[in-house]
Amino acid sequence: MKKVLLFAGILLSSALSFGQAAEQGNIIIDPYYGFPNFGKSLAETTAEGLADVNITGYGPTGLRVEYLLGDQFGIGVDAIFNGFGVEGTSRDTVGYDVNANPVVETYTARATMNRMRIQARFNYHFDVSSPDLDIYMGLGAGTNIRKYKYEEDGVEDPDQTISGSLIPVSFRFAAGMRYYFTDNIGLNAELGLGGPIISAGLSFKF
Repeated sequence: MKKVLLFAGILLSSALSFGQAAEQGNIIIDPYYGFPNFGKSLAETTAEGLADVNITGYGPTGLRVEYLLGDQFGIGVDAIFNGFGVEGTSRDTVGYDVNANPVVETYTARATMNRMRIQARFNYHFDVSSPDLDIYMGLGAGTNIRKYKYEEDGVEDPDQTISGSLIPVSFRFAAGMRYYFTDNIGLNAELGLGGPIISAGLSFKF
């Protein structure tokens, strides 16, 4: 939280000498990738007890679309996706033979989690003078959907496949900036809570 407030303070102070590139009527599209990947850390915990483990995952990946109602106010949608998968070999003792030797069964286990958040966004753009730099703060609220799936030897176990989240809603507070190196194409960076802590990507303005 302290880092978010510090970043927001830097943006506010920068507004005295830098400026806003967006204006009323603009549509801005921001594809981005975020960090860190908490899902991969969770997958490493899930993999305990498995052999020949393979962990996959992708951090917060998203797409923001914003329409500026005025030079300083914008509304839009932020879609955030992330997930992980862990696969490995498990060996279970399923019984004993006539000589009292354990009978071991080996199978491949795979668990995945995919998460999707679709949020309505409200952004405030600072009224400054640069034609290339857009600095804003934003609030978002929307859905929070997770799906957990478990498979053994490629067969899904419906008893361990779960859709939904303990908290079905998500929120985001963020401060960000866009820098345009042409009239319509630039870079974006955002720092926030409720989604990627840090994200960066491209910006397309129409």
